[in-house]
Amino acid sequence: MRICKRKVEVFGKECVLELMSFSNSDRKKWMRLFNTWKRLKLGLRGYKSREPNFPEGLSEVAFCLFSDSERFVSSKGSGNSSFDTFNVKKNRAEQIKASSIKEDLTSFGPKSKWDDLYFLDFYNNGKLDGSFNVYKIPTDKIYSVKVNKSQNFKQQQAQDRRPRFSITKKIIKKYNLKPIGNNIQILK
Repeated sequence: MRICKRKVEVFGKECVLELMSFSNSDRKKWMRLFNTWKRLKLGLRGYKSREPNFPEGLSEVAFCLFSDSERFVSSKGSGNSSFDTFNVKKNRAEQIKASSIKEDLTSFGPKSKWDDLYFLDFYNNGKLDGSFNVYKIPTDKIYSVKVNKSQNFKQQQAQDRRPRFSITKKIIKKYNLKPIGNNIQILK
């Protein structure tokens, strides 16, 4: 892993991003951290406790190892920096969402903005072995999703609220989306 600064254009503004890039040598460390999280998750089940959410550090790094994108660290001059990863080759700000349960409840910040949105499904029929499917989620489908009886995603964001809904149920299943990456394994 290394951190570098890159001068790029994000959402029409020139800025300097501090980004973290990964190499094959980071795969073993990712798998060790995944297994540590998994032990905690499964161990807490024995106490009938609420299980920890899937950490952004694991999902964003997994996506970077899959896609060659770089993980966002900080920004100077971009204005909105709610994205998670950045694809330097395509000059695209990316939002990464992930779940390790059958049906997610995904939350977005009121100021969340991206060029591309990806969903990583780590559930894998309950195996939790570190493999995942990657879906590219069409942005136009997100903004119109009903998040309660009277509001859609865009309306909730306009009220500075955090829209929450299941991407699996309301986007992937509803529109029969196919993964752009199937059964991805960090360690092969």
